[in-house]
Amino acid sequence: MRQRIQQRTRFFVAVEGESEQSFVAWLQTLAGGKNLPVHLDGVLLGGGGFSSMLKKAVSEHKRRSQIKGAYTHRFLIVDEDRAEQGDWPIEQLRQEALKNKIVVCIQRPNHEGLLYRLKAGFERDFAEARQMASKLRAHWPTYEKPVNAQKLQNRFSLDDLLRAATADSDLAVLLRAIGLLL
Repeated sequence: MRQRIQQRTRFFVAVEGESEQSFVAWLQTLAGGKNLPVHLDGVLLGGGGFSSMLKKAVSEHKRRSQIKGAYTHRFLIVDEDRAEQGDWPIEQLRQEALKNKIVVCIQRPNHEGLLYRLKAGFERDFAEARQMASKLRAHWPTYEKPVNAQKLQNRFSLDDLLRAATADSDLAVLLRAIGLLL
């Protein structure tokens, strides 16, 4: 009798930069370690304001869906501190993204802040964005941006990620959709 291959749930995950793209690749590794039938398609947007990143995400989703087929879930991962520099407040980004069935995951205050909060005891430390790189380097002296998925795998565990998600609702939504968080 033939073995049936389980169909993977496909995720479109648009990200601000290379570090976030590596983070998505790390999530894929963690999901694979749990035998979760998911495929995370990390799509690099290259930064910009919230409106331009959302526009690029919508366009890229449409293009990739035509080539690769439909995605079950759509996410956009951006840094909270972009709101200070950008064109839209976070709530407007969420509303506009929702019109395109995209869930926005805000990294607070930025990607370095998320990585910093993966360390036990720091999951609720949402310091200012300008402080995060130095705070992260105090615990990870060799950290360099962009960090790759292998370095994340060597540095952090699924337990670190799940602990951080207890204090970060956007991260929890993403991990729950993937199946890493029950």
